[in-house]
Amino acid sequence: MAREGMASAEPKKEKQSVTTTQVDKSTDAEKAKKPWWFSLCRKRCRVVAVSEEQNPKEQSREKVVRFKGLTEEEETRLGVHDTVQREEKRENNTKTLRQKKFKWLGFPNPGQICYINSCLQSLLTLGDFVRAISCQEHLWNLVPEAALMRSFMDIKKSHHSDDAPHKISLLAAFNSTIWSPVFQDFVQKDAHELLTSLLEQMRSLSPMLQTMAASRGRSYSCPVEDHMVFKMVNTRTCKGCSLGSTREELFTNLSLDVVPGGRSVEQMLQDYLTEKELEYNCECGATTSGQRLSFLTLPRVLVLHLKRFSFTPTFQLRKINDPVVILRELVVSSNQDVGCYSLVSTINHIGLMASSGHYICDGVDQDVGEEDPTDRWFTYNDAEVTETSGNSVCDKRKYTSYILFYRRQGKRQTL
Repeated sequence: MAREGMASAEPKKEKQSVTTTQVDKSTDAEKAKKPWWFSLCRKRCRVVAVSEEQNPKEQSREKVVRFKGLTEEEETRLGVHDTVQREEKRENNTKTLRQKKFKWLGFPNPGQICYINSCLQSLLTLGDFVRAISCQEHLWNLVPEAALMRSFMDIKKSHHSDDAPHKISLLAAFNSTIWSPVFQDFVQKDAHELLTSLLEQMRSLSPMLQTMAASRGRSYSCPVEDHMVFKMVNTRTCKGCSLGSTREELFTNLSLDVVPGGRSVEQMLQDYLTEKELEYNCECGATTSGQRLSFLTLPRVLVLHLKRFSFTPTFQLRKINDPVVILRELVVSSNQDVGCYSLVSTINHIGLMASSGHYICDGVDQDVGEEDPTDRWFTYNDAEVTETSGNSVCDKRKYTSYILFYRRQGKRQTL
């Protein structure tokens, strides 16, 4: 009986041995499939098997997994350095391309046309205004008198070009489309006078373009009127009988007095709106009246001209170099609503004398969204373009700011 029992047990051992051999082969196959770095990480991050005879302290100590990290040789084999280098290279390439891109944004100055270059750069900063012109190309392209708009858009399309001779030819063509004979040469002129002339010329084309559009079953909307024109109410009140008159006036910009000693843009605007005495012979016999201006409507872009040039008692033109505190944000109230404005561009006159000097422009980067915290701006000094920030502009342009462009933000607020 014992032999039979032993004989019956032997086959089982053989079967068990076969099974073990199959497991070992399977394990070897799995090992063969593992990548080369598997054993490397396994060595550096090993969990030691714990026997039952070890005390609890030793057992808990040996269960701790400590990863020492990869050596420089191991990181190289895993391609870690290659990934980092590729990312750094990509960032450097992006930065280099951006630097080349904004350096091409400048305009050459073949004569004394820095005042033209500065006005153009500020207008090009107004993205919505430029798009309003561009989307109606099918209309103004058919009217010969609208050469100014065609020339302006040609400059816009070549804004990122590095072809300086081509830009010079475009600037010359633009200069020739200005109707006012004052600007028909390459001699320095006043930037505010040019800006006002350009906007008025675009506005004067509106009736012609509206007629053209109506004949084709379409409509035309003047970009200047939609973005920069606003109404003000001029109210006169007699100091004797309190009777008076009101009239509405259209503006594309306001000219603010620069007060000696320095004031903020907000204070200068409030001074402009404050009632002033006026000599007026009323029917009641009084000879003085009060006159004040107030906003009836608000524009999408508020252009403020700082009156840095004035005449002396002997009629000599002089420049006022007193500081102006430039605000990034400006709140303006009208008879209908309240508007919140953000500074987007400045035109600056560099120089102490009214008879000489140089115009440069600062403008917000159009590739940056309104909520982008980077605060990226550019300074356009003819063909030279450098990076700056809005805060730096407000700080550095206190004594040289000449024209300020504020763009309206957010939704309309009803009073």
